[in-house]
Amino acid sequence: MNRVLAIAAASLLLCFAPVFSQAQSDATGMRAQFEAVIDGLNNNSFSEFHAAVDDDAFLGRIFGTRVIEDDAKRALAADFTNYLESAFTDAFPSSRDTDQAGTEITGTIVSFNEQGGQAQAIVRFEAEGFRFVYQAYDLVRRSGGGLQIVDWFDYYQVTWFSELIGNQLVRALPSQAAVASLLELPNPTEGQLFQVGELMKSIRDRNPQRYFQIHGGLEEALRKEPFIVITNFRFCRVLGDPRRLESAIDEVVANFPGDARFSLGLAEFYVRRRLFEDAINELDAFADLLGMTDGVIESLKATAAMALGDFERAQAFALAATDAEAGLELGWWTMLRTRTAAGNYAGATEALTQLEDRFGHLLIPQKLQRDRFLKVLIDQEEYKKWREARDQA
Repeated sequence: MNRVLAIAAASLLLCFAPVFSQAQSDATGMRAQFEAVIDGLNNNSFSEFHAAVDDDAFLGRIFGTRVIEDDAKRALAADFTNYLESAFTDAFPSSRDTDQAGTEITGTIVSFNEQGGQAQAIVRFEAEGFRFVYQAYDLVRRSGGGLQIVDWFDYYQVTWFSELIGNQLVRALPSQAAVASLLELPNPTEGQLFQVGELMKSIRDRNPQRYFQIHGGLEEALRKEPFIVITNFRFCRVLGDPRRLESAIDEVVANFPGDARFSLGLAEFYVRRRLFEDAINELDAFADLLGMTDGVIESLKATAAMALGDFERAQAFALAATDAEAGLELGWWTMLRTRTAAGNYAGATEALTQLEDRFGHLLIPQKLQRDRFLKVLIDQEEYKKWREARDQA
């Protein structure tokens, strides 16, 4: 990889958990084609995804997001296939975020709406440790009937993917014109452009000490710039410094009040801070933004409500999760835990049945004994009768 792309790729790693075959006939629905793209990713193949991307169109979209230096444009165009895959993979939470090295990530299409040769799809990606990333895809049908991915909004990075790559290219070669294109500030001064340029270089060069030195000296107008606020949020999240992340979160809330695009990240932060009611409110906002009931979101709400000791609401959220996605294992584990915590042992056996029949678990006493929340079931008559009936069947 040449130097410009190497710098951009390194920056992407620090800052931030498929062309479909033209042989597809017109009779193949857009959803079926997109499912094949996601199945390819789940099978560790990026070829289907890249085949669904029109390179020239996507490059034009990237170059239209920012003022990008010609050297950076040429470098990206020359190695776009490899860079697209690298950038896509690196945009997910890293092992540094999840404490899971080599995490396997699995995508599920949770919403698909098609009309007049255009479609919007929401994909939920799951990594180990119940970490979830949501991406919203804009899709069109090509003239030959194949699927084309136009762009996608990443709710973990809180940006369109084309803009994410554009930002990397600006960081690689941060000229004054390129830096100015990042800002909403009218007529920024040379001093302001220099400061932001140096801030971008510190990210590119993986120099947190320099980054916070510059960021701390920014004037208020620059600190409130949307690009600066979002960049600081991503940077602090990757570094994992609780104090700096809390400050970055405060800036997000102050500068993007009520913006549900940030709600999933805010909810995760609030859970870690044990602000469970705030987390539920953000998860509600995110569900409203997606325009759907999502089993994972309802499960996360149930867990937060259980932490508050509100077992009635926790059970209601868990039921909503299983109603929305009966095939989601997390939903049934959540139902089992919430009903057990509430003393609803008869209801807990429903979840036990689903976990054994649908997902192949064997929930014998020895298994439950290893779980400090579920071992209480072992001595309950409801569980004993259920286990006996299962063993005799």
